[in-house]
Amino acid sequence: MEVFILEPVTVKKNSILRNIVFVLILAIGFGIVVMTHGAKTEMSEVKVYFVDAEMMRLIPVKTSIPKANTERMAQKILDELISGHDDNPKIRRLIPKIENCMSVNVVGEIAYVDIKSEMTDGHPDGRDLELLTVYSIVNSLTGIDGITNVRFTIDGKVQRDFKGHLDMRETFIPDYFM
Repeated sequence: MEVFILEPVTVKKNSILRNIVFVLILAIGFGIVVMTHGAKTEMSEVKVYFVDAEMMRLIPVKTSIPKANTERMAQKILDELISGHDDNPKIRRLIPKIENCMSVNVVGEIAYVDIKSEMTDGHPDGRDLELLTVYSIVNSLTGIDGITNVRFTIDGKVQRDFKGHLDMRETFIPDYFM
């Protein structure tokens, strides 16, 4: 009769340590993937209307803004109009580069844009330039889902005119043929 003697199985400490490190690396990698996937901001492509270099008509410029509620997206578009694309020689910015010179409040499907008097003071004179500026704002904002009309106030008050030409008491709808 043969007798088998079983020797105790010894597990090397290095093997256990290697397995623990491998599992930790996998867990950290998975955690990083999950965190970065959730951190992506969904973007929305919109058209922002600037004036052409000859200051004769409006030109739509596609840009991406973060998806948010209608009011935040509208404010982001106003910020784009203020900052402009001064590096592009084919378009011009009529709105003076004055931080926070416009704010917006959306009620129903109407965007109420409040313009600071510093903006009107720094704006070039002329009926056509006034018209292009107003419709630059109107066309840009009505491109957002949920905004169909735009109303204006200056320093929080309804004013008869912007720079003497357009009746600012009106509710504006987009005019894409400007």
